[in-house]
Amino acid sequence: MSQTELNPWQRTAVQCLAGYRADERPISFLADDREIEVRTVLNSWREPDYLFFRVEGTDGGVYEIRHHEYEDSWQVKFLHYG
Repeated sequence: MSQTELNPWQRTAVQCLAGYRADERPISFLADDREIEVRTVLNSWREPDYLFFRVEGTDGGVYEIRHHEYEDSWQVKFLHYG
C-alpha cells in the first residue's frame, strides 16, 4: 500500500501569516476537527498549481499542507509523529 493510500489528502482550513504575499506560511490548520498550531515549517516548495509546506505541529505530528493557488483551497496530509 502506498503512502498516499495510507494518508489521503483532506480538505482543511488554514490560518496564515501574511507577509510580502498573501499566504506566506501557515500558522495553524484543522485536522480531524481540531486546531493544530504550526511549531516549525520544516520545508516549503512549489509545484505546478500548488504551494507545499512540510510542518511540525504542536501535537508532535509532521504534516504536509498544500495550497491550490488557483482554487484558493487547502489540503492536509498526516505523515508521522516526531
